[in-house]
Amino acid sequence: MDADPAAIAELSLQIMEKLIQADALEKSGETHLASRQVAVPDKLIEWLIKMMLDALSWNDDLYLPRELIVLIRERLGGASSEYEDATRTNRLRSNAIDIGAQIRATGEKPSFRRIGKILGVSASTVNRWFPNGEFLEEVERQYRHFAESGMFDQDGNLTPTEKWNFFPPRGQK
Repeated sequence: MDADPAAIAELSLQIMEKLIQADALEKSGETHLASRQVAVPDKLIEWLIKMMLDALSWNDDLYLPRELIVLIRERLGGASSEYEDATRTNRLRSNAIDIGAQIRATGEKPSFRRIGKILGVSASTVNRWFPNGEFLEEVERQYRHFAESGMFDQDGNLTPTEKWNFFPPRGQK
């Protein structure tokens, strides 16, 4: 713990390897890994990270090895946090409404199956985004923003924007 970046990088990699091994064991059904001394305890990992950061703070020229940054990020929630997941879900939910409105504007009835196929998710996932059945209400509010061709129509000026053109108008493939 003498603030050697190479040693800190190596220790960070070793810890990440142990975390990956423990995760694989947990997924295979193993339990009580730390108490059986099969995995490194969380408190020890946290202490090691604190010690590495403390050692690095002694230097006037602070340099954080990339491996330590990755380890810290993983310990704080991984590459995809619950906030990022919620943001993605919210964006997809909004896209589902827009797609449903576009379909409704062409005179067709939107379905969870069709919207799920367009978004690359299952129909049941789309259904879960609207637990209170508000999907059709939202579609009815939004469909007036689309022309009968299904293209986005802002303020009565038809603007064929690829952002809103999730599927080709009827008769085109």
